[in-house]
Amino acid sequence: MRITASSLIIAMIFAALLAAACGGQTSPEERIAFVSNRDGNSEIYVVNADGSGTTRLTNNDAGDGSPALSPDGQRIAFTSRRDDFFLEIYAVNADGTDLTRLTNNNAHDWRPAWSPDGRRIAFISDRDGNKEIYAVNADGSETAQLTNSDAYVHDFAWSPDARRIAFTSTRDGNWEIYVMNADGSAITRLTHNPAGDGRPAWSPDGQRIAFISNRDGNAEIYAANVDGSGMTRLTNNDRVDEEPAWSPDGQRIAFTSSFGQAHPWIYTVNADGSGITQLVAGYSFAWSSDGRRIVFTNYPSDGDTIMGDADIYTINADGSEMTQLTDNDASDGSPSWGTGAPSTALARAMATAAPVPISTVTPTPTATPTSTAAPVAQSERIVFASDRDGNW
Repeated sequence: MRITASSLIIAMIFAALLAAACGGQTSPEERIAFVSNRDGNSEIYVVNADGSGTTRLTNNDAGDGSPALSPDGQRIAFTSRRDDFFLEIYAVNADGTDLTRLTNNNAHDWRPAWSPDGRRIAFISDRDGNKEIYAVNADGSETAQLTNSDAYVHDFAWSPDARRIAFTSTRDGNWEIYVMNADGSAITRLTHNPAGDGRPAWSPDGQRIAFISNRDGNAEIYAANVDGSGMTRLTNNDRVDEEPAWSPDGQRIAFTSSFGQAHPWIYTVNADGSGITQLVAGYSFAWSSDGRRIVFTNYPSDGDTIMGDADIYTINADGSEMTQLTDNDASDGSPSWGTGAPSTALARAMATAAPVPISTVTPTPTATPTSTAAPVAQSERIVFASDRDGNW
């Protein structure tokens, strides 16, 4: 039998994929990052999605928090006060090496979020007197201010193709959703109503944005096209619905709902508002890249009273087979699941054009005031926070 070079290459690729599927080392994108105070103060940890391989990544006397895994699972951005009073953004490899300070100023920087192409990290800072969105290259170079007004911004989210950012602002008098280019240009208002809108979340194809709104009396989940058309109310109840997050296939949206309970519950709903399903008591959650599982935080309670420390769990997207990943006498939370693979929108964008570069030009302030008010691939590791070793 004649073996061609192309058939040999295909065989080698198949063998590599088979080996990855059947065992071997956990790939970098198969991690869950989290915060824990198990060692005395809040530190960053990672764990495999089956609960094995818990590893402490940071170790200092200050508090570390808000872990965010890079799309490829190789790096973790987080906040820390380790070098001074102010919160700053840092990044570390998923094995704890190559700790890098990304921001350095006499103000607070927080809520780091990776661009889907892994090249930049957006964050919120009050360095100019009020809360604005900034972005920095993954190596800490070229920090750019993206929003600039006399008011504040609150929540924000990258589009799947890394070209736009949706955010919440009161620059027009109340909390509304806006969309801008990734360099801070072309700000467009998405929602228009006298109530409050917030927590924008992009659909995987970049065509729709889910968000929360109290326009009908209490917080519910809505979705609209990126131009503001096609507004759809997805939930309708007397509870507080929050934290919308699209499944990787764009078919469902997970969210939390609570009303006078010790903790919220996680639900899913179809993208058209049908098929609401109650999954599990929990909060601070993220989808796996294949959409089959959800990682979340929960603590034991009797329904009305918290009776223990928070831990990290995973559950199938249909509510079956819950697995506890952490179990100790401290608090674990803020899980971040690496995406592992680019979204369809990002892959298409990367194939057609270079990513939008960071602009070094400060955006022009708006004349109207703004006021104040954040995972998804074939991952097998989770990052979390814990105080089990004495601090967070």
